[in-house]
Amino acid sequence: MSATLSAFPFLTSSEFHHACHTFLHRISPVLDPSLSCRWEATGPILKISQCIHNPNFRHYDDDAASDAPLPTDYDDDDPEALIRTPNPGPKLQVDYEVLLSPTYQVPVLYFRLRQTGHPTPLTIDDVYRYMVPSQYRKELQSVGVMGSISSGYHPHSGAPMFFVHPCNTADAMKQIAGHQRVTPELYLIIWLGLVGNRLGLHLPRELFQTGDAQNSDGVEKKGPEPGTV
Repeated sequence: MSATLSAFPFLTSSEFHHACHTFLHRISPVLDPSLSCRWEATGPILKISQCIHNPNFRHYDDDAASDAPLPTDYDDDDPEALIRTPNPGPKLQVDYEVLLSPTYQVPVLYFRLRQTGHPTPLTIDDVYRYMVPSQYRKELQSVGVMGSISSGYHPHSGAPMFFVHPCNTADAMKQIAGHQRVTPELYLIIWLGLVGNRLGLHLPRELFQTGDAQNSDGVEKKGPEPGTV
């Protein structure tokens, strides 16, 4: 059993490493096909990718298709001629990257939203439309419980990404965990539950029913419902 955090609600670098490796060990047997997780030592970074099936999303290619001329044999009396064959498979992908902030000493979530097959990230409006549940939009547009969504550059790759500002993370963790015994792995699971609720990160429910998460009833009852939006 892991030791409690040395300075809760903050994480040291070694505690962050331990939490991420334990998370990967636990999630590996229960990974959904829509999810992938891996550890990148350069950073270090916990990377999670998730495919989103959203029937309301309009493909980049749809704009061009909608302007295309009708075929010469088009019959406006044939209703089947008006039906466009749907593009199968997932339409959106979210790439999440979890880093430890050296300034705030808490995890920080960087992410990008893109259409599968297209490298260009989508906009902040698309993030709110397809990722953020309506009950959390106002909170994330200001500085809510977990901070706000900001745009910036990834501290290691330099790529433009969105991130959840970590200014309120420590206070949020204290409010949820209270006086419970918090290990590094439990800290990460609670934190992922918080950001998961707000940013469409669907983690397997079994992940929240193992190890410390199973024994800390007070934390689980007060925390968010895991993997829900």
